[in-house]
Amino acid sequence: MEPVRVFVMEGEIPPETGGEIVIVDEKVMKRLAGTETPRGPIAVVPIPTHHRPLGRTALVTWGISDPGNLGTLVRTAAAFGYPMVVGPETTDPWSPKVLRGGAGGHFRTTVTSVGRLDELDDLRLLATVVAGGSAPEDLDDVPWAIMIGSESHGLPHYVVAASTKVTIPMDSGTESLNAAIAGAIIAYQVSQRSD
Repeated sequence: MEPVRVFVMEGEIPPETGGEIVIVDEKVMKRLAGTETPRGPIAVVPIPTHHRPLGRTALVTWGISDPGNLGTLVRTAAAFGYPMVVGPETTDPWSPKVLRGGAGGHFRTTVTSVGRLDELDDLRLLATVVAGGSAPEDLDDVPWAIMIGSESHGLPHYVVAASTKVTIPMDSGTESLNAAIAGAIIAYQVSQRSD
């Protein structure tokens, strides 16, 4: 994907990526980057439009509010070759913090959104739950919608009720895992037995 515009600091060698090259000073680079110690270059690229590949296991967020978690989940989806699907009440997948957390994963997978469960009818729903679900290694070899819920509340009851439930076994005393970590563990386990 070719950038529209690339901002580089004075004295840096502009990348050979196409698009308009704009030379800026450190003050402008800081403002563009939104971080304390910016690293250039910074590119403006169009947000790609994708259609989710049907019948392929996908990582699906449902209410993820933390940009770092969502970015990590996008990166995880890209690492395992899964489409990323953003469900209701999930933070903007194209916000700067999510893009930083995704570490380029947004451009190595498809990122689409859904508003209802029936938009995932081509997949079996797999709800990550803290307790009472099957062990990840016992999952069937089918295309799954790996559902990752809100950091503080988990998945809504109606999503869990419509899904096969999976629980990551943990030593006693550990209440739960971070949403992105849980998603990565389940994505890995599913990758060992499907698509």
